[in-house]
Amino acid sequence: MSVAFDASRTCRTVVMRSMTYFGSLRVVRLVDDGCALLRREAMPTPSISVVIPAYNAEHTIRRAIDSILDQQYPASQIIVVDDGSDRSLQPFLQEYGSTVTLLRQHNAHAAAARNTGIDHANGQWIGFLDADDYWESEKLLKQVEIINRHPEVALIAGRHFLHAPGDIRQLSRNRKRAWFDRVVQRSGPNAFLLATMIWTGMVLVKRSVLDEQRFVSGLEPAEDRDLWFRLAANHSIYLMSQPLATAVLEPNGISRSDIHHDCTKMLEVIERHHDAIGWPWRSIWQSYVRYRWAAMETSPRSALPILIRSIATWPAPYFGLPAMQPLGRLRRLITLLRTPWNEKRALESRPSKRRAAA
Repeated sequence: MSVAFDASRTCRTVVMRSMTYFGSLRVVRLVDDGCALLRREAMPTPSISVVIPAYNAEHTIRRAIDSILDQQYPASQIIVVDDGSDRSLQPFLQEYGSTVTLLRQHNAHAAAARNTGIDHANGQWIGFLDADDYWESEKLLKQVEIINRHPEVALIAGRHFLHAPGDIRQLSRNRKRAWFDRVVQRSGPNAFLLATMIWTGMVLVKRSVLDEQRFVSGLEPAEDRDLWFRLAANHSIYLMSQPLATAVLEPNGISRSDIHHDCTKMLEVIERHHDAIGWPWRSIWQSYVRYRWAAMETSPRSALPILIRSIATWPAPYFGLPAMQPLGRLRRLITLLRTPWNEKRALESRPSKRRAAA
């Protein structure tokens, strides 16, 4: 609640709440001596470009585009970057006409595709949406409201939904609740933790801060965490607690990868910024990534050496990071150590072919 002074009437006017946007105007409800008044205030209307990298996304691209066109605050530009799909996306986008700009490049993966979109974006702010994901209709409106309240913010992100095909939507984890719904400025290891909480599909970033910053090709699928860390270490960030986008876990999406590749690239990102992250957090993050890798690795023979290295890198409990479960590393280690004995016992108890034939 804010208080304004009306000099012409020499009385205080209390602004109760803002209502909604109509073009470039905001309607604000005022209460003055018990009388309801309406006042129209000119509000900034930042232009927004949306970049959609796409690879073999003919079955999902319309859903992504339609979720942008359904926004209560309209995007000024929609750019689809076809990253060398087997089939051209042009036939699937004809219905949108000039509303959607289609760019095509040889397959160079997500980082290069997003960089191509940034180079062609003319908006003051840029949003990113993968071709298999989608936004809630009020996503841009809510973020523009934050821009107008906090002009110092350079990047807005927040919680989101996760949706595996055939399953119900799940809400992403809410780590570091004290960092949500407020402007945060972090450095060093805290900036790195902040970067891991930023999902690209919820990002709205000021175009000017990307003038000298780009996604790094070859770091996929961790290229976004690398960029968000560089921005979080030097700019103000705003995280929204309200989920306004959905990540659809399609197995062949442009940003999806297997656990081996994902964790390997995340370790590369940590090494790229080892001085900025500093000790002991560099070791903690390396250990944590390997723990996550070992926990999700389906082959016990592959998982065991990864988990042992995780423990050797940081044997103490994690602090300040979301543990996957209490005593998770110890439990996983016991399970992996028992697996060979269980397999041997199962083989010994299985009747031989000769005995079975008899």
